[in-house]
Amino acid sequence: MQNRLTPTVASTPSNPREGVDIQFSEAGFAASEQWTMGGWTIQFIHLPANDRIPLETSVGRHFVKIITGSASNLARSPFAKKREIRTTLVTTAAVIAGAADTLLALFIETPAVPPNVVNMDQLTITGPNAEAFQWRTFEDRFGKSTNAFNGKDAYMSGGFHLLDRSGTEITYLNLWTAGKGVNLTTHNHAHKPQVLAPAFAETHWVFNNGTGHGAMYSATAADGPKTETYPMQRGDEHGPFFAINQPSKKPLLRENGAVSYPWHGWEAGMDDEPGQAYDVVAAFETNPKFVQL
Repeated sequence: MQNRLTPTVASTPSNPREGVDIQFSEAGFAASEQWTMGGWTIQFIHLPANDRIPLETSVGRHFVKIITGSASNLARSPFAKKREIRTTLVTTAAVIAGAADTLLALFIETPAVPPNVVNMDQLTITGPNAEAFQWRTFEDRFGKSTNAFNGKDAYMSGGFHLLDRSGTEITYLNLWTAGKGVNLTTHNHAHKPQVLAPAFAETHWVFNNGTGHGAMYSATAADGPKTETYPMQRGDEHGPFFAINQPSKKPLLRENGAVSYPWHGWEAGMDDEPGQAYDVVAAFETNPKFVQL
């Protein structure tokens, strides 16, 4: 049988927000090209309703992040319960889509993945259009608009824009890192949506927790103390921090069109070990149009 992970959909480095576009037709099975990062394999799969992909467990551990639809044999939908931390590890021999078409991210932890990430050189992204995935410091990327990241050992790469047949973005997988003790600011995404900064319902998925103590947190104000912390380990994702419109089970929108969030953020942990250790995280920024809770 043909390997169903063989790519059938190519990427294009045309997105003005950096990274690559990957457009799915919404009909039939489709697999994106594959990329590697620090020993991880990254790929995106579109499964028609009730279709399946086999998983070759001998190549490494498989983690599956559901983006839209569901996996019936995993009893898993795109979102965990509110602020719940759950693993995305899959130990079954296949992933089977539910009653609707399903889009998923497949992360394979191969034997080449190191026990920890202590140097950004370990995270070179290889694969199609590799030039679109250059790590830049947060200070370099955002320094013209804020000094909040000045001197912080944190990086962001171009990411993956997953599009539907019409070219509408379903989700943007945004890759970033944070070194020991780095706080990536307390924020609430309340800005008016723009072409280069659209509204999104955000969840995070963890490739690496450098100290084991890196965590999402909530707060009562931009300059207020943390009220709750939510440590996340390798392969974990979290449920919604954003507010939910209960009648519609969709993300609650502010008057300006932004998704409503409380104050929250990510802070990397500290330990007594010498040297650096990075949290490596994928933020899934999903278009509210494609979110149903």
